[in-house]
Amino acid sequence: MTRLDRYLFRQTALPFFLTLLCTTAVVWLTQVLQRVDLMVEDGGSLISFLRVTMLLIPSLVGLIVPFALLAGVLYGLNVLATDNELPVIGAAGGSRLRIGRSVILLSALASLLVLAVNLDLQPRSYRMLKDTVQEVRSDIARSLIRSGVFTEAMNGVTIYADEVRPGDQYIGLLIHDERDPVEPRTYTAESGLFRMTEAGPVLFLARGTVQRVDPGRDRVEIVRFMETAVDLATFEQGPPDRIQEATERYVGELLEPDMSEPYDRLHAGSLRAEGHARLATPLYTLAFGMIATAALLTAPVSRQGHGRRLALALVLAITLRTFGFILQNAAADMPALNPVQYLLPASASVLAFAVLTGRFWTVRQRKAAASRYSTATAGAPA
Repeated sequence: MTRLDRYLFRQTALPFFLTLLCTTAVVWLTQVLQRVDLMVEDGGSLISFLRVTMLLIPSLVGLIVPFALLAGVLYGLNVLATDNELPVIGAAGGSRLRIGRSVILLSALASLLVLAVNLDLQPRSYRMLKDTVQEVRSDIARSLIRSGVFTEAMNGVTIYADEVRPGDQYIGLLIHDERDPVEPRTYTAESGLFRMTEAGPVLFLARGTVQRVDPGRDRVEIVRFMETAVDLATFEQGPPDRIQEATERYVGELLEPDMSEPYDRLHAGSLRAEGHARLATPLYTLAFGMIATAALLTAPVSRQGHGRRLALALVLAITLRTFGFILQNAAADMPALNPVQYLLPASASVLAFAVLTGRFWTVRQRKAAASRYSTATAGAPA
């Protein structure tokens, strides 16, 4: 790269990275607020909460990069045009393609970043995220026992504790189990201690009672104990195995779903459409960079700025991406539309490149009009 290339690359890369950083931070904060329940309701630790929220970043980056690139390129080129640097470069013999190749390089690098996110980082991070959430919610001691709250562990089982202390210690426990309507039981204890054993989660109770109804004698029996253990594994509802969603799957798993699984058979079309969309998304990044470059480098010199060109580039990019999302949804029911997911952004890049190099019909018309004006001026009498 020459010094000019490095300068132009820096003028667009810096606002791109700043936009990407700021936008990702704002969107990440909104996602963090939506997952506060992981600590409040599910009893997760601060480390688990931070781990889950940090694992959201790769997917956010993959979604934001195309728009951050569009904003960064538009801003950088508009500043160069406003400061009359682009006209000076053009007057020195630099063509539009010569000026735009640094921006095209930046767009290609951003596309590779999105491709890396879609192929590996996003599914890997989402799998780790779901595993962490499932681990937190499977921690029965924290999810079922809360200070001063009657919690229904499952239908017929209610747990209460006066106080929850560090180290999974509990004061003033009450466990009411009426899953067997013939012989319901109620455990009370002065204190309790939760421990994970080889047999599963166990709650050790100290100095309490077990109250149960004797159906034969129609009376309540109270048994006092100094120490006893309650198997909390029997309180679990046994949720079904977690199904891998589309966000957790790699591209190969999306394009070739396992037809032996009911979920995959039912959603095979949407899974394949998601797989093709993962591969086509980087093309939108390149298309956004080409649209922004073509819009500003072909703009005439004006002291009033290029507000219309900026608006035009934004509208074209947003419209293109909107059609991309619509096409992805339609491809879930019509697999024949999957190749069009690649054709749409690729066509936009080709058209933008044609405009940039002056091979588009509107550019040729402008050149022809300029040449006729020059001929008429030369033929006019002095």
